[in-house]
Amino acid sequence: MDLIAYVTAETPDVSLYVQRHYGPIPRMRGALLMEAGYLHEGEPVVYIHTRCGGGNYDYFGAGEWECGNPLFIEGTDDEFDCTYRDSYFRAVVDDEYRAILASLESEAGE
Repeated sequence: MDLIAYVTAETPDVSLYVQRHYGPIPRMRGALLMEAGYLHEGEPVVYIHTRCGGGNYDYFGAGEWECGNPLFIEGTDDEFDCTYRDSYFRAVVDDEYRAILASLESEAGE
């Protein structure tokens, strides 16, 4: 089963996980926990969608946020609306991460 789960910034477990591991996220709009088929060097990836593309990048400190995190892989402005930005980070696969995936998997099976 492909355990990709898009969540909004209001989804408590995932929101706390990304805040804890990737710091205060400027203008966060959502996140994906990317597993099967979406790996970076064989490891899971966390995708974070923000409203920090284009001129918002410097104004809201997205550059400092991305480059200041050693888990940062890459980021790109949205091709349809450049005021949005997609940032990719190595996932921190810990007990919290595994519990979130297990919870999402059980919800998908209902």
